[in-house]
Amino acid sequence: MKKIYISLLLLFLPIFISAQEQHEVSVIEIEVPVRVTNGDIFVDNLTIDDFELYENGQLQKIKSLYLIKNTNLQRNESPSWTSPNTERQFFMLFQMQDFIPRLNEVIDYLFNEVLKEKDTLTIMTPLKRYTLSKQALQTKSKEVLAEEMKGLIRKDTLMGSGDYNSLMRELKRLVASISSSNPMAGIEHDSTSGGFGIELLLQRYKQTLQKMEELRIVDEKKILSFAQQLKRISGQKVVFFFYQREFRPELEPRITNQLLSLYQDKSEITDHIQDLFQMYHRQSALHINRLKMAFADSSILLNFLFMNKDPENITGIRMNEQSEDVFSVFTEVATSTGGIVDISQNPAVGFKNAVNASESYYLLTYTPSNYQSDGQFKEIRVMLKAKDYKIFHRDGYFAN
Repeated sequence: MKKIYISLLLLFLPIFISAQEQHEVSVIEIEVPVRVTNGDIFVDNLTIDDFELYENGQLQKIKSLYLIKNTNLQRNESPSWTSPNTERQFFMLFQMQDFIPRLNEVIDYLFNEVLKEKDTLTIMTPLKRYTLSKQALQTKSKEVLAEEMKGLIRKDTLMGSGDYNSLMRELKRLVASISSSNPMAGIEHDSTSGGFGIELLLQRYKQTLQKMEELRIVDEKKILSFAQQLKRISGQKVVFFFYQREFRPELEPRITNQLLSLYQDKSEITDHIQDLFQMYHRQSALHINRLKMAFADSSILLNFLFMNKDPENITGIRMNEQSEDVFSVFTEVATSTGGIVDISQNPAVGFKNAVNASESYYLLTYTPSNYQSDGQFKEIRVMLKAKDYKIFHRDGYFAN
């Protein structure tokens, strides 16, 4: 059976969840979840009069303010005294090359400290999507459910990353072979090959690298579809995206320079060396602004949890950072939703920080003045009149 490396394409497949959906109403009312912090501490003593809200630079009248903690409505400043939907939909997405044992702490904390009776949980592994049913919560203990979830994540990660890790091992072997073909490195060299040996190795390295890149194809349409599906779900939608730092095996700069000098009269070889080890840069095919607006419009709270790790120490091989494309995109997307970005070698720490940040928030509502359903993105900016605190909220919405 062909093993499939963890892919963003799979992670962001459309979601179908049996949850209440939003319905169109005659009066447009925009909801803006807002977190206000003093350092790392949530500020819970603000009133509706402390806030100012702007849409495309125009001051709006805030209609309602709700203070929500752990799905509980703590304060209601609404003329109609209506109550918002405080149910939570949790989504956990994993992109990893190997299973990190500390993820077990994440799952234990999730079941023991986070999940409430009315919460919904969807977990997406490299291979499958799992939705925790309310029946499962009623019929099984949290300890049993946690152990089952750990086993699924570990199994799917090992199976899903099989091809990727196989290609990674091949890249390391090829780099070692290219290094050993360098006579200046003190290793026996076959001068009769006329450079054919290294040229073949470079070509195989390029082909293997291309195969690895194909496993990482990111389908922007699938990501946008994911955001659109979640837009139709009411309540709080919290996404935890666990992403493990990646590296690519390359020649050490010293060896690269030596090979360029050795084969300076063979442009077909030096061109390959420069393209692969000096000028190579992974380009992202994603449109950052498009994704930022889609996730903000869907009122998703995206938390990007970057699982850092140290590069392997291999003689003659340089493990070069290869996470910049996904990292840069989802750092900005998370910020556009009001979510956090956490960089840590311990994913449990990042997860706890993200959970704590999402559990308490103000929900502001307003009806835009001079509203026009023109399909344009409307920028939202929330400010405090006389307080110097940090404010986190989504960037805006599409008027459609």
